[in-house]
Amino acid sequence: MKKIKDPSIATEKYDHRMNFKEPVSYNKWVEYIENNKDYFVWTEDTEKGKKISANIDQISEVIREGVLRTLNKRQACAEYNERKGYHEVLVTYIDKFGKISTTFMKRINRKHLQILLDMATYLDALLLNNGRQIINQDIIDLKYPPKS
Repeated sequence: MKKIKDPSIATEKYDHRMNFKEPVSYNKWVEYIENNKDYFVWTEDTEKGKKISANIDQISEVIREGVLRTLNKRQACAEYNERKGYHEVLVTYIDKFGKISTTFMKRINRKHLQILLDMATYLDALLLNNGRQIINQDIIDLKYPPKS
């Protein structure tokens, strides 16, 4: 497997069309995040999210829909960087496709992949690299050997 740089969660492998027979369960996604609040926080519960929610009417209609997609339990954040002032890990449920995408503002490590694999397993879905390569425990162990 090449470098893991675009992990996502879906019920099946996909290409640019993303025509899934079965979407990832939104309700199970919310459950997973709620059960893991020691790591994740909903975007609307962050300072930035609260400011956006309070000022949503002042946001241009051109971008408002995109901004709203990060609220209402559609995006969870993790690993807040105090110095930089933002969360370095974002996990987003994409309604249109029924999949979960990730954004990393730092190098992906073993811990990140373990959390995402746990999430995918909980959601009865696959953890994928670039939509086409399945990331399982063997791949994680190979790419990021456990420390002894």
